[in-house]
Amino acid sequence: MEAAVTKLEVMFQKAESDLDYIQHKLEFEVKKSLPDDSSEENPLTLLKELSMMKSRYKTLCAQLEQVAVEQKESMNCICATLNNTMKMVQQPEQQADLELSPLTKEEQIAVQQL
Repeated sequence: MEAAVTKLEVMFQKAESDLDYIQHKLEFEVKKSLPDDSSEENPLTLLKELSMMKSRYKTLCAQLEQVAVEQKESMNCICATLNNTMKMVQQPEQQADLELSPLTKEEQIAVQQL
């Protein structure tokens, strides 16, 4: 799961870098192609909108990081609760001197993952 989050973060960073490059390239091209006294609509207003979109994008990245942290905390809590539940089930079985059946292969894998 952490690898997926890291991959997403890298993708977001690359996209942000690409947006910066596009913005600078567009600014340069607009300044180069339009004379200063041009009466045409200024495309730089579009670049300002691009800046707003970048800001929203950064907000989304921050939210993604927060979701990843909360997801990890949730998984830790779930694992701890499941571990406690397993212990609670095993305790009465041991006190009643019940013969415990061996764990299946799937159960052993699940216990190891915890």
